Amino acid sequence: MLSLVPNDSKRYSLSETIHAEVSRFLYQAFTADSGLLSNVDRWTQRRVTMENLTKIELAHASDDPVEYCYQNLIREIDAEAQTGIFLVGKDTADTSLGILANEPGVSGKLRNEVAYIAPVLFADALAHSNDQLDLVWVTIRARFERARVDAEVSRIAMGILMQDADVANDMADALRSLMYPFHEYAARHQCDLPPLLDEHQARELTIMVSQLEKRAGDYENRIHEITARADTQ
Repeated sequence: MLSLVPNDSKRYSLSETIHAEVSRFLYQAFTADSGLLSNVDRWTQRRVTMENLTKIELAHASDDPVEYCYQNLIREIDAEAQTGIFLVGKDTADTSLGILANEPGVSGKLRNEVAYIAPVLFADALAHSNDQLDLVWVTIRARFERARVDAEVSRIAMGILMQDADVANDMADALRSLMYPFHEYAARHQCDLPPLLDEHQARELTIMVSQLEKRAGDYENRIHEITARADTQ
């Protein structure tokens, strides 16, 4: 366990603060010109909002809200990294993706291999794409943006619960420094591209990610619980 909120009155106050900050973040994600989800329809906006607010309610009701949020964060950054690896680059406008290009095991150039990788990892989108792989890139961006929004909500909640946003930021960064190299290694291995990590490095990374996945628990059950309560199934 990471931390416990000490009493019900304090927990209620923190819950109100989290709800307000998450609502503000989601509003900006939907409405700002550069917002992560500025191009989605109203139905999707409602779904994202309901599921994330429900996630916060469930964290609030859990025995250890911080641990609950951290478990979510593990899986959400895991999901983010699966497509984020194709968006990493030192020239990107996203600061965090630019920083990740300096991580060992992250090339920052996997975007250049999407045409080669797409038949293996994005076959359905490729089948309906044009020569510019338009739907493949739409799929990559959409999956990344939804996972990033979910992860940011969990990070915001953790920072408020621990009353230390810097620690929550560091925890999210640490997870990305593991998940992005792990998924680039997996993509390269699956598509027969040259690895950036040697066998020892890859084995150690796989063990660390496996330990995190074990800590996160059965995320399919968690998603079912959230969507059922939010009535978005």
